[in-house]
Amino acid sequence: MSAGQTQDESPFSEEPTGGRILLALIFVAAIVLLAMIRWQTVPGETGQALMKGGWWAEPALAPAVALVITILSAGAAWFAAKRETIQLSSTLKTYTKIGLIAGCMISTVLLMKIVGFALSVLLFASVVGRVGGFRGWRLALLAASATVAMVVVFRIGFRVWFPRPELYKWLDLPFWLQGIL
Repeated sequence: MSAGQTQDESPFSEEPTGGRILLALIFVAAIVLLAMIRWQTVPGETGQALMKGGWWAEPALAPAVALVITILSAGAAWFAAKRETIQLSSTLKTYTKIGLIAGCMISTVLLMKIVGFALSVLLFASVVGRVGGFRGWRLALLAASATVAMVVVFRIGFRVWFPRPELYKWLDLPFWLQGIL
C-alpha cells in the first residue's frame, strides 16, 4: 500500500452483534412448536401405513430433533450476543416492506384464477420492483422481463399450462392472445 492511501475498514465487526430479540422469538417459537408436536404428527401405528420400525421411524422424531437443536442453539446464541439498540422507525419500515411483498405473493396466487398467470406475475413484479426502489422505464423493464422469464420457465421449461382464467371468459379474447397471456 502506498504512503498516501489508507485501507478501507471492514463493514463487519469482530464482535458478535445483536439479534437478541430475533433469537428470543426463535427460541419461544421452537418451544411452542415442540409442545404442539404431539397433536401435529400422527404415530406410525395409527397412520395410513403401518410403520413397525420402532421409535426412530416415527413422524415426530425428525421435527422433534430439529426443534430441540433449534432451542439449544437459539438459547446459546442469545447468551453470546451483545445487547442491541433498535431504531424503531427503520425496523417498522423494513418489516412493512416485507409484509407488503408477502401479501403480494399471496395476492399473485389468488389473482391467477381471475386474471391469468402472466398478468398476475406482471402485477407482482411491478409492485415488488416499486417497493425495491425501481421507477420509470427500469420498473417497466424489470416487470416485463420477470414476467417473460416466468412464462418461459413454466410454459416451455416445465410445460405447465394454467386453466383459462375468468378474465378471458368475460372478455372473450381470441385464443392466440390467451396463449400469450
